[in-house]
Amino acid sequence: MLSLSIFSSSQRISVALYEGKLLKKFFEKIINSKQNDSIFLLINKVLNKKMNISNIFFSVGPGSFTALRALKAIAQAIAFSYKAKIINVTEFEIYLSSLENYEDNILVFYENLNNNFFYQLFKKKNKVHIPDSNFLAGDLDKLKKFVNEENKKHKDFILVSNSNKFFSNLNGEGKNKKKVFKPCAKKIANAVFSGYGQNNKSLIYHHTYYE
Repeated sequence: MLSLSIFSSSQRISVALYEGKLLKKFFEKIINSKQNDSIFLLINKVLNKKMNISNIFFSVGPGSFTALRALKAIAQAIAFSYKAKIINVTEFEIYLSSLENYEDNILVFYENLNNNFFYQLFKKKNKVHIPDSNFLAGDLDKLKKFVNEENKKHKDFILVSNSNKFFSNLNGEGKNKKKVFKPCAKKIANAVFSGYGQNNKSLIYHHTYYE
């Protein structure tokens, strides 16, 4: 059984092909805002008409609705062509699947456009992490306030992001553990294999993305 995993952001794109849970091919490229069509070049490197693709993996966000809608359209077109099933994870779950051995409370955050952040708190339950707060969006001051409030409630607290450049602003007295992961097509597949995947999740976006 072959599965195609697709990842796209404003900085990087990648695709991965799996046979079962075995990685067969992986391509990644750093892009700029004028190279969004490069995802098709990577997909063409992986696929051919003789393949029997069973699953398509991609993230439903949070993120730009326009970008997520475009990625969903690509996945739907490939799924229709190969009669494949679409399986989704959220952007948060990409990070969480890399922390499956951690029992602590976990705050996942990452920067989006306009100096705002998406963030959400999670706790471990039955081998996966589940939300322990609402999905939130705001600037660095709002995120810092949230971290300080949650630090008063939880003994163990892990900050998880795709960059370490904001940790010094959020870490208070330095008691928080810190982890950095870069999302990609391989990590999307890992999230699916770890039990986070679901069929045809709705796209997740937030109005503050456009403020």
